[in-house]
This record gives sequence, C-alpha cells and structure tokens, in this order.
Amino acid sequence: MSRGDQRQEEPPEQRESGLRSMAMHFGGRLIEGRDFREAVLERMQANLPGFPPERYEAELDAALARIDEAQVGVMARREQLIAEARTLDRLNAVFTVRYFNRRFSGHVGEYGLGRINLVDALGDLYSRRQITEAVQRCDALIDEGIRMGIGSWDHEPNMAHLRRAHPGFSDRSLSQALDWGHLIHR
Repeated sequence: MSRGDQRQEEPPEQRESGLRSMAMHFGGRLIEGRDFREAVLERMQANLPGFPPERYEAELDAALARIDEAQVGVMARREQLIAEARTLDRLNAVFTVRYFNRRFSGHVGEYGLGRINLVDALGDLYSRRQITEAVQRCDALIDEGIRMGIGSWDHEPNMAHLRRAHPGFSDRSLSQALDWGHLIHR
C-alpha cells in the first residue's frame, strides 16, 4: 500500500489537517523560490490524493495568504531587532544582527526573508571595514559559545571565561552565544 493510499484511509479531520499543513510547507517553498506552483500542486495531489483539484489550489492560496500575513509580523520583529541594534555600541550592534542571521534567519518561520544585510542595517553608523572587523569578532564569540556548549553548564565560570576571551561584548551577547551552544549540545 502506498503512502497516498494509507493517507486516504485516515479520518477526514486528519486529512484536512494534513492538507493544510502540506499547503503551508509547499507554500513556504514557493515563497522562497524553491518550487513552482504547478509542481507543488502535483506533489500535493500525489502525497494526499482524493481531493478535487480545485481544493488543492484553494488550500495553497489560503496558505500563501497566511504566509503573507505572517511575513508582516516577521518584518516588524526584524525592524525592531535592527532598531534595538542601532542603540548599541558597534560590537554589540553587529553581534545582535549577526547572531540573528546565523541562528534564526534560515528558520521556516522566517518565510524565506533571508539574512538581514548588515550594511543596510548599520552602514550609516559604521564603515564596511568596521562592520567586517566586528563580524570577525562576533563569529569568534559565537563559535566559542557553541563549542563551550559541549562542556560545563556552570554559567558564571563560563561567562567569566567569555568576558576575558571576548572583551567589549555585553553580558547579554556573551550569554546568547553560550546559550546557543547549550541548546545545540543538550
């Protein structure tokens, strides 16, 4: 029995939920430019057969509308993040955006918006050279925080080490780098 045949035997509520979920998944791929509408509709029909063709189209259109609405919220959060970064000193401002880009920008909940361009966000405050230098230091901190996630979870000694190894970063930045390491290695 194929997966499609198994799905046809599911209760109607489960099939409806599956169709909505599939439409969101494939809608995200459309938004990101990773798929074409016709191919998506064919895959939806193959993965969950039994609905009329116009139903797949309607569900995909509804998913695209939900994604458009969600992108408005995502853009507002990104603008808030940039506004916050702009109030910080250069190192922590660049860290705020760089950390977001590395940790969150590729998540499905970002709906294909990609990374925040550091020069667009902070280029009127700092030169490209200053931003590039800060990025190198930020990456070093993030990478060390991730590596430290393998070891001890004793927060204060870890923070003390990061303060010494990465001067100029706020405790918030240091803590975010360390927390990401703990999340990855838990």
